[in-house]
Amino acid sequence: MLPDCFECKYAGLEYPCRTAGGAFDFGKVAAAIVARVRAYQASQETGGEVFEDEVADWVVDCEYETIEDHPHLLVPLMIAAMDACETPWDAAYVAAGLIENAVVKQGPKIVDKLEALAARSPKFSYILSGIWSQGGSVEPDVWARIGRAVAAHPRMSQDGRGPSDGSPVVVLNDDEARALMTERVSEAARGLEL
Repeated sequence: MLPDCFECKYAGLEYPCRTAGGAFDFGKVAAAIVARVRAYQASQETGGEVFEDEVADWVVDCEYETIEDHPHLLVPLMIAAMDACETPWDAAYVAAGLIENAVVKQGPKIVDKLEALAARSPKFSYILSGIWSQGGSVEPDVWARIGRAVAAHPRMSQDGRGPSDGSPVVVLNDDEARALMTERVSEAARGLEL
């Protein structure tokens, strides 16, 4: 079962999240998610309005519907989105958006895979460390497991809102974080057969 968003279903958007063969196109959805963050970043740098890429506007509903109703698609989408991240800013946006919202909504269904990926991929662990619990909205057991999972690698910040197991937090500096963005999370996922 694939997302069937309102605009696609009723407004003829023609399912931009799917391949020509009808499968969910993780790479295209991930690229659209990251394109939106870059539009916001550009607007902040210029002090102007956000001029979103109209081609990427569809991804808002697609991301929401996937998080709400399609947990089987979330981990592959997270992997693709993390692979699309080229900068620490991209990573922070993906963490605070897709990853955080997925953990809040579907945490118990995906936490096993998140733990496995965090153990194998420093980039995955780094981005996962950037989520917050949305005021305690993440189930306590899931939050504790994620805290233990990200403890083995350097993190995005040490401000206390991210997951933690209570051990000292090592934060990457800007150059280290930029270097980490070259890692392909999909390679670690392939090794885990995800």
